[in-house]
Amino acid sequence: MSPNKAIKPEPVHSRILVPQRYHRQPVISRLVSRYGLTVNIKAAFLVSNNDSDGWFDLDLSGNAQEITNGLSYLQGLGVNLVQLAIANHIQPKQNSQPFPNLGSKLTPRESAWLTNQWQEEFQRWISIGQTNRLRLQLCISKTYHEKPVISELVSGYGLTVNITSALLNPTIQDDGWFGLDLWGKTKQLHSSLCYLEKLGLPIWLDFSSVYTEVLHHYKQN
Repeated sequence: MSPNKAIKPEPVHSRILVPQRYHRQPVISRLVSRYGLTVNIKAAFLVSNNDSDGWFDLDLSGNAQEITNGLSYLQGLGVNLVQLAIANHIQPKQNSQPFPNLGSKLTPRESAWLTNQWQEEFQRWISIGQTNRLRLQLCISKTYHEKPVISELVSGYGLTVNITSALLNPTIQDDGWFGLDLWGKTKQLHSSLCYLEKLGLPIWLDFSSVYTEVLHHYKQN
């Protein structure tokens, strides 16, 4: 190895507890966009519309200053840094958070259909005037647990991503499920969905709030 080649630092692992008041803030997204970190979510549990804290096990990759700044940002918000360690040196956790049963899994046919059905619905979303915000449910298959998929939506596509719900078991026996609010330009949103489709990840687009707002608009007029 060349002596001039920088040694890539090992990821820093942190378990964070996110207070309920920040459940609708893009806390993890800002670690990427503001502080230049790559964030891989290794485990997570967050229930939407719930008073309890959400928690995430994160692998944070970046230089020492970026990681220090990112952790300082979390502490400034009042996010509790429960555990810090070099990711490769973490011992198996005892008394880990319990996870509910996810129930029946998707069949390959169901997964393939969900991966490809968003195109038509995306056009319908544009046709009713929505151009900057998109809600969806994303399934992270276990083969992608080591890939920072959500982090890439921020760094690669310029989106702001708020995680509204999350369920990712650290035992890697099940797929992970995330409720996401995506903010960005129409082209960015479309490109990000193409990225998820290319990975083969099932996507459910959620238009319930959009139609509620449109219906309310028409009633007002």
